[in-house]
Amino acid sequence: MKNVIITGANSGLGFETAKKIAANKEYRIILACRNMGKAQAAKEDIIAATGNENVEVQIIDTSSFESVHNFAKNIIDSGIRIDVLINNAGISPMRGTGLTADGFDIVFETNYLGHFLLTQLLLPVMNADCRIINITSDMHNPPYGLTWPGVEKIAYGDVDTRSRYAYSKLCMIYFTHALVNHFEKTDKTFVANSFNPGFMADTNFSQGSGKAREQMVKLTAPDRYSTLAQSSIALAEVATSPALADVTDQYFDRSTNTIRSSALSYNQHNAIELWNDSLKFCHLL
Repeated sequence: MKNVIITGANSGLGFETAKKIAANKEYRIILACRNMGKAQAAKEDIIAATGNENVEVQIIDTSSFESVHNFAKNIIDSGIRIDVLINNAGISPMRGTGLTADGFDIVFETNYLGHFLLTQLLLPVMNADCRIINITSDMHNPPYGLTWPGVEKIAYGDVDTRSRYAYSKLCMIYFTHALVNHFEKTDKTFVANSFNPGFMADTNFSQGSGKAREQMVKLTAPDRYSTLAQSSIALAEVATSPALADVTDQYFDRSTNTIRSSALSYNQHNAIELWNDSLKFCHLL
């Protein structure tokens, strides 16, 4: 049986992707969620919809190093080997402000740094053909543009509010590039890719956006629009399709098609800076 871990899997993209993967009973799904009650309800819904009873719930809050360490320890102690890790959990700046208990901007740690730590801790229990998928966003390249201010400014929230989410998603792409570079140096055979689900009005993440904003995005930025059904089908394929088993260091855009991400996202110096500082932040050096 193959084991899939999805963070933030009790609703939205994570939930729908978990349900689609669980339809194949070859897979055990581990819903890695912050809220146990919502996670249990999601588990029951997935089992009822798919008939696959190999669905488990584990608590994780990616805005907390302690929670990430506890989750990783539970996975390692269980003796399972991981075949797919989908780093999906995230919050928007409207839903989170200030610093975490670890001292970092809550959007930065929830969306990126917690997943960086989680991935590093789980590398020893990944199967040789494991797929790591980092959920990013086309907002890593926002209409107003981004420049790189340095890791520390992003990590501690010393950037304008509207850019905090954009930087966290840019970091997920840098993380993907750095992971692949790390694997090549260590002879690891894992693959890592970034996945952009697009703007999906039918998710909890986008609640409050309203129909007016949905229509505006459809009309003015169709290249950013998607639906939960479309993106979850594509993400499940990226996670499990044999045809994509060897594809690595790519940016999937709301589908199983790959495109170029922003020019800024290919800056190797920034990716290396982020990798090295993240190791320090997570006390892994």
